[in-house]
Amino acid sequence: MGNSCVDIVGEERVVIDPHPTVELLGKADKILITHEHDDHFDPNTFEQISKDAEVYAPKHTLEKFDIQGIPVAPGDGFDDFEVLPCNCWKSEESVSYLYQGVLHTGDSAEFPDADLVKLAFTACFPDNYDDYLEGLSKIKPGIVVPFHYDPKEKMEEAEGLVKILEDEGLRCKILSPGEEIVL
Repeated sequence: MGNSCVDIVGEERVVIDPHPTVELLGKADKILITHEHDDHFDPNTFEQISKDAEVYAPKHTLEKFDIQGIPVAPGDGFDDFEVLPCNCWKSEESVSYLYQGVLHTGDSAEFPDADLVKLAFTACFPDNYDDYLEGLSKIKPGIVVPFHYDPKEKMEEAEGLVKILEDEGLRCKILSPGEEIVL
């Protein structure tokens, strides 16, 4: 949905890092937040989609944004979700989420040990291309989708990462904000 916001629609609607660049319509069943940076949480979007939703985030994130939710840390799990470690730049606490084969890494360049990753969302900051390549080569996702870049001004960041990953045999797809991918 733009930035690092992912909207997963299946048996439940799960929104991760609710700070989209396109409008999210309707309510979420679960909202997951990876860390406390302002570009991963928009209070207006949260208010629009959070009625009756379960909210999960690191404790520091819940406190910073003054929202009610269930604090999570690496090693936790709930329903079909695994909470995995990551290291988001200049973050107090950060986590990755693995849900039914979908891995969301916040904006970390470090990847957790994860099995059976069908789709990995990853940031694409040029300074970290080697780290993304190393981590993604280790977990071998079915497809990699770069995110956390401005598609109007920084498209080359996503394209650069895709070139490096595809050169090493990893399948990738660049999505426009709001575009869907079906697993």
